[in-house]
Amino acid sequence: IYFDELSTEISSNFNIEGKHNSQKIKAFGLSLKIIPNQDYIAEITSVLNDSKWTVFPFEFYRVEFLTFSGKTYSSYNKPYKFLHSMINTSLIDTQQEIQKRIHEVYLDNISAENRAKVNHQYRINSFNFLKILRKDELLKENASEFQLHFDESENSFRNSVSAVKNGVDIKNLGQGEKVLLGVENAYSHLKETVKILLIEEPENHLSFQNLQKLVRMLSSNTGVQVFIGTHSNMIASRLGVDNLLFLDNGQISKLKGLKKDTVRFFKKSTNQNLLNFSLGKKIILVEGNAEYILVEKFFEILHSKKPEEFNVSIISVDGLSFERYLEIATNFTDKKVVVITDNDGDYESKVQSKYSSYQQFQNIKVFSDLDNDNRTFEICIYNCNSDLLESSGLTKSNDLLEYMLREKAEFALRLLEQMETDNIREKFIIPNYIKEAIEWIIKD
Repeated sequence: IYFDELSTEISSNFNIEGKHNSQKIKAFGLSLKIIPNQDYIAEITSVLNDSKWTVFPFEFYRVEFLTFSGKTYSSYNKPYKFLHSMINTSLIDTQQEIQKRIHEVYLDNISAENRAKVNHQYRINSFNFLKILRKDELLKENASEFQLHFDESENSFRNSVSAVKNGVDIKNLGQGEKVLLGVENAYSHLKETVKILLIEEPENHLSFQNLQKLVRMLSSNTGVQVFIGTHSNMIASRLGVDNLLFLDNGQISKLKGLKKDTVRFFKKSTNQNLLNFSLGKKIILVEGNAEYILVEKFFEILHSKKPEEFNVSIISVDGLSFERYLEIATNFTDKKVVVITDNDGDYESKVQSKYSSYQQFQNIKVFSDLDNDNRTFEICIYNCNSDLLESSGLTKSNDLLEYMLREKAEFALRLLEQMETDNIREKFIIPNYIKEAIEWIIKD
């Protein structure tokens, strides 16, 4: 772990500075290594040389926790402590968090000098109330050594009250609201000694609006370094794609060299596909809803299987956003990305020249119809299948192509429905550039 040397607290601590790190450079930080114990080299070698071994001999390894200065860093010897706090939303004790918030509301609403008076008056009223119950024989005495009584502790009033949010008792809030409450409590009560905050899947149980509230909260400056484990597209994009670390098979990768415009785009974009794109191994990027609706069916026609069975994901993005995603793809040489796009009547300018900078990347390919007359997805489909489509009854309009261009998504849905129920799929011709894109993406 490399620490920020711009922090005075870090840069003034010589105990964590040195070259004992993987890059062998002078820096501030801590290193954790799991290495073979030299006393058990023979045992390790014997196990790993056996072609039938199934259990890794971790017992013969040792853990080495050092600062970059080479000094041991242990829980018993921390003259330079970096405490951490962890929030796991799946393990949050919501009842405990509710009590914390009620206590805060209590402290905010009753001044310190009045708390004793309020509690005293509450005990008087409780005592009188019990007297009335007994007088009206609503509370009966019995011979038991235990009798019902009211709480006479100094916190009796505080322990008996609750709090409401917009008129609803917070004890009756939904699970998502309670989780959000727990994260808020943890954020607002960080100790000054805490330098690292770990948050595990904060999106659990949260609605879209509560997730937005959470993102705003996580974006606030807490003065600590925050690590968030998430599968949420919104959290990943809103907190900055340049801050993402991807974990895959024990390897950590970070997006590098991104333009500021690209980072800003994903923070503000309504398209929530960032993680789906980044975590997928084979991605087909399409331009709009019509392509998204039909390309999966085209894939199924060609290979009799769904795209996911080939580990292929289809993601719809606005045509102007292709380059934002391709910029990310350049960071992952093991990720195949194919773009299916319109030539907009000028293949050389709108496709060949526009995406020429990505030709050097073996994992990126852009496909479009070469004929400028086939300027859109819909026109390509029509020109390949005009007779079939004209006789299909997809619309009552006298001009089918005009309808296809005007009602793109609706046309795609109607065509999809016919492909799933009629024999039209057997005669349907898939445009060549789409076939080529699909064939390219499934090849290993």
